[in-house]
Amino acid sequence: MSAPAAPTAGQPTPAHPTPPISKGRLEALLASPLATLVARPWLDWLILRLVTRLYMPLSRAWAAALDSDGSVERFRMEIGCDLPERAVPTRALAKVAALKADFKAADAAWLEAFFGKNEPGQAALLEAEGRWRRSSHRLMNARWKFLSLALRHKLPAARYHIPAIDEVEAAYGPLRADLDKAFALPAPLPKIERSHAIEREWGREYWLRFASPGPDRDQAWAHVFEPRAAEHAPSVIHGHGLSVEIEAYEDMVDDLLQLVARGIRVIRLEAPWHVRRRQQGWYGGERFIATQPLGALELLTTAAREMGIVAGWCRQQSARRVAFGGASMGALTAQLAAARARAWPERHRPDVLFLITTSDSVAALAVESSISHGVGLPQALHHGGWGDANLGAFAAFTDPGLVAPLPPSNIIMALGRADDVTPCRRGASLAEHWNLPGRNLFLYDRGHFTVPIGMFRDREPLERLVERLQRKTTVGLREIQLKLATAPQQSTKTP
Repeated sequence: MSAPAAPTAGQPTPAHPTPPISKGRLEALLASPLATLVARPWLDWLILRLVTRLYMPLSRAWAAALDSDGSVERFRMEIGCDLPERAVPTRALAKVAALKADFKAADAAWLEAFFGKNEPGQAALLEAEGRWRRSSHRLMNARWKFLSLALRHKLPAARYHIPAIDEVEAAYGPLRADLDKAFALPAPLPKIERSHAIEREWGREYWLRFASPGPDRDQAWAHVFEPRAAEHAPSVIHGHGLSVEIEAYEDMVDDLLQLVARGIRVIRLEAPWHVRRRQQGWYGGERFIATQPLGALELLTTAAREMGIVAGWCRQQSARRVAFGGASMGALTAQLAAARARAWPERHRPDVLFLITTSDSVAALAVESSISHGVGLPQALHHGGWGDANLGAFAAFTDPGLVAPLPPSNIIMALGRADDVTPCRRGASLAEHWNLPGRNLFLYDRGHFTVPIGMFRDREPLERLVERLQRKTTVGLREIQLKLATAPQQSTKTP
């Protein structure tokens, strides 16, 4: 596939009556010309090493501390390596236990304020939200209390529990012959509960929760930001990357929220095993890596169906278009949901697909991704008896296939030539098979992390998303779905 030229500057953004969400200092910096010096492959190299060699080992210690409740012996059992008793930082354990108790109290108050029977008023909602963010931020940042431990001892980046081939085959093998059943939306659909809303200058924000269709049977969460004229708003359902937990921190930057000023509802869907869905014994997203390939199968099949459920809710709010989107793991989720949506009722299907740093093969990422290599996943899989053949045997559950799930004009993709986390050649191969038009494929001289960083300034992909969402009609959706249902999966032609 010949590489298209880097995108050119788009047209100036027109003024809109709804004021945009105000930008913090970091967000303003990323949108400034100085960002062009930052969003370069050298930063990707640095971030990758900080993530795999420092942040993930610190997170492993943090997760062990959270579940030890101050116990030295429990911490040594949970951390996943042979650690001498004298090396355990008891003060850090005690601090994490105190911060955990503080967060549990803040979380209980937040739930009562936002999902309680009675509307508590704006002041009480803002107070509960602020307290939750502050306590969560402090708890998440407690990772750094284990820095001296990580510098003195080699801590694992993940505590591996690679499943046996027979275990995965027993769970997913019988579903190969009927993938529509594997991705079927629950019947009846779960009731979606909406929280009380915080009224902002630009609109309102609130949360949704519902019973997840996944094997954990936990509660799914979505954070909604919508303009005041919500009855006329198209929607973007956006998935985040692995271990990206912006909900858990104060003042995190998210340029996607600027879409609200354009009259678009933005829904941040929380992936399984992250933030409110983090499970005992794991840090956010660790289970995805540590239990491969079962972790990928469970998370992606669950998150894809949750995207479809939220899409149905969006149709109840507005007759306008709905986009599935995401970055990295969120993009893998969005494209899988769009591909399997052909068997869902029409109201649950997307009209637009917005993919940032994606890949055509999840199984390949397990052995090719630089993050996988940085945390020793290929070796862990090999020791567990997994090779290319038996990893590929489950590809239909995680990969979108070679036939475009939507009209190519409604699929937007942003890739980085220097990306070795979700290697660029795999995303480009997907774009080629799906026959994406040149104006919908944005190829940057950046890596995995700097592609989304650069989009704070290079807004052409988001402008293209806005343009496709603001179209008032869905053209030929039934015809496209019929062709998809009958097309051979290995075809390289787009209907």
